Amino acid sequence: MTVIGEVNLVTHHQARWRFLYRGHALPGGTSILTVTDGFQWWHFQCRSEGDNMYCINGSEWSRFVQTRINAMITLYSKEDGEDFHRIRLKSAASSVQTELRYGLYSQSNQWRR
Repeated sequence: MTVIGEVNLVTHHQARWRFLYRGHALPGGTSILTVTDGFQWWHFQCRSEGDNMYCINGSEWSRFVQTRINAMITLYSKEDGEDFHRIRLKSAASSVQTELRYGLYSQSNQWRR
């Protein structure tokens, strides 16, 4: 899978995500991207803005971002024979939780010494 773009979502991304993409996996003009994370499906508006700039926006995009502030997302191109794009989500909360568990484990090991 080829990476189209990656972003750490912040509040202003609810309006749109504007990014540079020099590949050929996105159509010119305005289109609807069907996107999945393997469990859920979304339909995001995508618009070519010229000079290899693209913008993802729309009401479904806005709702998607609103519940995922601070998450890192990666958008991938379609695979052969597929009519959808894949998206990978890495939640900031799960990273912090993992780090906290590791920190507690490390501290408990130090106390045993």
